Amino acid sequence: MTPAKKDEGPQGQGYGQGYEYFGMALNFAVAILFFGALGWFVDGWVKTLPLFTIVGTLLGGVLGFLNVYWKIRRGDKDRGGAP
Repeated sequence: MTPAKKDEGPQGQGYGQGYEYFGMALNFAVAILFFGALGWFVDGWVKTLPLFTIVGTLLGGVLGFLNVYWKIRRGDKDRGGAP
């Protein structure tokens, strides 16, 4: 049995879905870290510690959450779930 054939069963689909959710969680964390770091650099440039760091972190959290939300909604539509 080749690896491609092995992943076609329900257990293989579960692994794929697990990796998809892990990717979403990683995307969420990276958004928070990226926008927080961007705010930190802006704070260093403008000398307003920690104003832009806080704003950037909150913005990254909101945008990361919305990205995860939209991906889950799109996946539900693809599977025939609620619109």
